[in-house]
Amino acid sequence: MVKSGGTMNEFNIDNLMKEFISGDIDIENLSEVIDERLFILRQKPEITSEQELLSNLELYIHEAKEGYRSWDDLNVFILSIIERSISEQNSTTVILNTYANSELITVSRGAIPVKDYHLEFSLV
Repeated sequence: MVKSGGTMNEFNIDNLMKEFISGDIDIENLSEVIDERLFILRQKPEITSEQELLSNLELYIHEAKEGYRSWDDLNVFILSIIERSISEQNSTTVILNTYANSELITVSRGAIPVKDYHLEFSLV
């Protein structure tokens, strides 16, 4: 019973977590789909960011089922992943102002400046 993308080739963790939070799928379905996806990812020797994320989520689910974490902790963790994913989907703007040996870089997400960096370069 995978509503998120249909097949494992179309796997979308964001949609899966949103379905769990909204109550469209239960913890068993969430756990089953994550286990199946991790099985596929673990066939390759390199660890991807997707595998790391799903492994952490798998651990949180296991700990919630065993009573080591509360269900609220699991929900907060899932919501933080969804929130991070949404913020990463916003456009990132980088403005470079080049002066002789330095650059001022402004990084923003959407219309909100995140951080200004001033980099000094020297020739060796």
